[in-house]
Amino acid sequence: MRTVLPLYFGSPEKPLFGCYHEPRANLRKCAVVICQPIGHEYINCHRALRQLAVRLCDAGFPVFRFDYYGCGDSSGNAEEGSIPQWVEDASTAITEARRRTGLVQVCLIGLRLGGALSVMIGARRGDLESLVLWDPVVNGKSYFEGLLLLQKEMLRLRSKPSRAQKPQSYMDVLGFPFSDFLRAELEKINLLAIGRKPAKNVLVIQSDEAGKNSGFEDHLSHTEAHLQYQRFDAPPIWLPTATGSLLVPSQVLQAVVSWTCRTCS
Repeated sequence: MRTVLPLYFGSPEKPLFGCYHEPRANLRKCAVVICQPIGHEYINCHRALRQLAVRLCDAGFPVFRFDYYGCGDSSGNAEEGSIPQWVEDASTAITEARRRTGLVQVCLIGLRLGGALSVMIGARRGDLESLVLWDPVVNGKSYFEGLLLLQKEMLRLRSKPSRAQKPQSYMDVLGFPFSDFLRAELEKINLLAIGRKPAKNVLVIQSDEAGKNSGFEDHLSHTEAHLQYQRFDAPPIWLPTATGSLLVPSQVLQAVVSWTCRTCS
């Protein structure tokens, strides 16, 4: 049996929204915090990450999912989003998970940009037990260029608006605003420049062909982290499908749960 508790946490000035999955039996000694992607990837991956939380909870892990400031159901406008703020939000979520569970060990699971943020916060804090990086964004400039290419393709398949658009202080990318500051911060992301190990144990899951030759696994292998790499022939669940369905790659979810069970108490 399990229960899911929706809640607000963090600073009263900038409250964040989260969902705490509490297992009722076989409680493990490690809490799990899930760092989600942003924008359209957040929408497309939501069901899969929720299912991942359920599976981890069934395995005895208390799980905490949350929305970054300016995203999802957290406070703030979307135009206010920034990498420094979201890194801080992830740190706040870790603190909240420890407070609620009374556990010290934390496993951070990050998908896409959530993976990049997880590496950044793990290297900064230096106190994470385990880290799962699912198709992490290794280079922010390439990531943003990919978003623009996808938007161009989506617009090609749809009729263009007939009236002129008003000037905006941000760029609309696939229905989500990206301020000049956010775009500049995204383009600074380079996980190959991070030298400190992000966690004691790291699992890198690769299903995205574009990230296959990024050199990230090679880079991580030179840190003191205990590294495992798994490659899956799974669809990129963050991309829109022709039917609009939301994909849930069961083999990837099971691999994450199995590794977490082996690595964390």
